[in-house]
This record gives sequence, structure tokens and C-alpha cells, in this order.
Amino acid sequence: MKKNTKKMDKGMNAFLTIYMVGIIFAIGKLIDYLQWTFQLIKNWNLPNEPFFSKVNLVNNTTDISIAAYLIFAIAYIIVFCFIILGLYQLNETTQLFADKKIFQSEISLAFKRSGKSFLAFAFGTLIIDIAFLAWASISNRIIDLLSTELLVFIIVGYLMFFLSDIFKEGVNIKEENELTI
Repeated sequence: MKKNTKKMDKGMNAFLTIYMVGIIFAIGKLIDYLQWTFQLIKNWNLPNEPFFSKVNLVNNTTDISIAAYLIFAIAYIIVFCFIILGLYQLNETTQLFADKKIFQSEISLAFKRSGKSFLAFAFGTLIIDIAFLAWASISNRIIDLLSTELLVFIIVGYLMFFLSDIFKEGVNIKEENELTI
């Protein structure tokens, strides 16, 4: 029994380390996005750093208004917050695991909320980038917007739904076993 507890503790510590790195990375990116947006608002001119969309505007003569950039920047910031929300939900599951609450409906719900958050980020950024392409009237292909980051968050989002279903089924089996006894 002690051996299993040690393995679980190692797993929890590994997840918490990865979680902290993810949170630090996400908050760092969010701060960069906010700084860019505040520079845009303060000077009402494009900052020197490029806009954080995956749409490539380099060597393009398209003139986009500052207000349009501001709208797209705010939309990106809102959608990016879903990563932090998804990570928070995953951390909630580890806290329940640490408390030895394995087959609880809260775990299933936390996985589902996490999946929804990651998918909201993935599809939100894709929709914003497509809207930005349309607004800028440039001929970049939409397929260029399918980055590794987007695909990873789509896969992770659906993986969270899968885990949610597994834990939901586990809760049902546990309840049936308790009724049988």
C-alpha cells in the first residue's frame, strides 16, 4: 500500500510541476498580450512588436485600423484566458485525487469543464484568425492557421471529454456496487 502511495505522490508532484510551468507560461503570454494591447491604446499606434495572431501580415500593404486591431487583441486575450481556466480545472481534479476522492462526479465535471475550456481556446483562436484574415482581405490560406498549438489543444480538449466519460462511468459502477452490497 505504501508503494502505491509513493507512486501517486510522485505522479501528483510531477503534475503539479507541469501545472506550475503551464500557468507561468500562460500568464507570461497573457502579460505580453496585455502589454501589446496597452501600448496600442496608449499610443493609438501599432507597437513595434508584431500582432500576436497567426495571420502573417509581413510585407502586406493591407491597412487595418487601430480600432480593429484593438477588437482582435481583446478577443485574443479573452480566448487565451480559457487556457488558464482549463488548467485550473485540471488542478481541481488533482486536488480531489490527492484527497483520495477518485470516483466522484466532481472529477468528471472538472474534466468536462477543462475540455470545454481548451476547445474554446482552440476554436476561438481559429475563428478569430479567420475573421482577421477576412477583415484584412489577404489571401493567406486558412490551412496555414492550423498550427501545432491548435491541434494539441483540440486533442487535449477531446481527451478531457474522454476522461470525463470514463470517470462518469466509474461513478455509475461504484454506485451500482454500493447498491448491490
